[in-house]
Amino acid sequence: MSTLTSIAATRAATTPTRASQGGAATLVVVMVLFLIMAMMAAFGSRNLIFEQRVASNYYRAGVALEVAEAGIEWGLAQLNGLNIDTACVPNGAGPNNFRRRYLKIDPANRNITPVNPPTASTDCVRNGALGWVCQCPTGPLPARLPLPSENQMQPRFALTFKAIATPVDRPGVIRLYSEGCTDSGTANCDIKSQFARDASLGMSNVTADIALVSALKTPPITPLVVSGSLDLGPNGIGLHNSEPRSSGLLLTTGAALPTFTGTAADRLESLPGTPGTQAMLGNDPGLTNAAGAQVFKQYFGMSLASYRDQPAMRMITCPQGDCGAVLLAAYNSGVRLAWVDGPLTITSNITLGAATSPMVIVANGAVTLNGPMQLTGLLFSNGNLVWDNGSAMPALLTGALIVAGQMAVSGTVDLWYRAAVMDELSNRAGSFVRIPGGWWN
Repeated sequence: MSTLTSIAATRAATTPTRASQGGAATLVVVMVLFLIMAMMAAFGSRNLIFEQRVASNYYRAGVALEVAEAGIEWGLAQLNGLNIDTACVPNGAGPNNFRRRYLKIDPANRNITPVNPPTASTDCVRNGALGWVCQCPTGPLPARLPLPSENQMQPRFALTFKAIATPVDRPGVIRLYSEGCTDSGTANCDIKSQFARDASLGMSNVTADIALVSALKTPPITPLVVSGSLDLGPNGIGLHNSEPRSSGLLLTTGAALPTFTGTAADRLESLPGTPGTQAMLGNDPGLTNAAGAQVFKQYFGMSLASYRDQPAMRMITCPQGDCGAVLLAAYNSGVRLAWVDGPLTITSNITLGAATSPMVIVANGAVTLNGPMQLTGLLFSNGNLVWDNGSAMPALLTGALIVAGQMAVSGTVDLWYRAAVMDELSNRAGSFVRIPGGWWN
């Protein structure tokens, strides 16, 4: 009996209870569930990291696209801007403007080719509080050194001009290529560089076709166009045109031709063998009783309001009295299309414009010119014009004068018609605008 009792006691001590067996099974289940949860957490974290990378890439791509688009708009503004320095900042003492620095425009047919193909001409980097920091060199674009590291992104765009493949079919059109990048370094943004791939930089290329809207769509073929009557005064007016392609015409008027006799007839110069008095057109039906807006549209191809609001036009505010100094300062700063509201008066002896860089002055009102001066380009007067030069010095306009009204002359005044000046205004001067539909990304 004692032996049986001892065996039973031993079994009770060594055999696990049902409770202990249940606890071990629960532990195993808990561990399995914990492992599954850990795997799910790791998978979820992996997806979160992946989504963050995708979102970051989308953000960088969006920034690069916006930067490239900003480059196109900036380039257009610069093409219609004034003289600049090497930092692309308007500077009256700058050598030339953005247009002449990077584009070659043929004055004969308006074909446009880049000065430095196919490399980038200029670039800009966003530098924190300083804003956009740009460089517009007169030669090849130097490498852009990375800016000091900041806690903000430093995107960059670089501009390249590309000639159209068939310029004969599309004169006056150039292709502007903008490369946007989320890094400030020129070399880093190279799409072929290993750094660009490793750093996952955002890069975007935007291309836009832009066209030059002519400053003078239909150039006059005579040095003087007057819609009203012409008062020659005692000395007449010197009219000179030796250009064969304009047949040496000297005057177009909507009124009856004035009488040129004696000294006044001697100051008319047309093609060899053609008397000056026979190189004039009177009672032109397009000018007779025509309003100023109609006269303007015949030669400029658009309304006065549209011409005034074009991107390259600059509004000139004249002081009381002489506006010569203001116009000269505007020309020296790069203004080639000038608009003057109200009467325009010039009394100073100025030299305004050049044969290879003439100026268009649109005066929306009467014009008074008093004294000697030399103007190269085209002057439009939306009202009567009086030109008086009692000095012994020359008063000369090289190009053309259009008067939507009556004109009176006294003293020594000469107008020389130059076809080369008209070509400059018709094919090289004007405003650059986007061509609808000419955008690629």
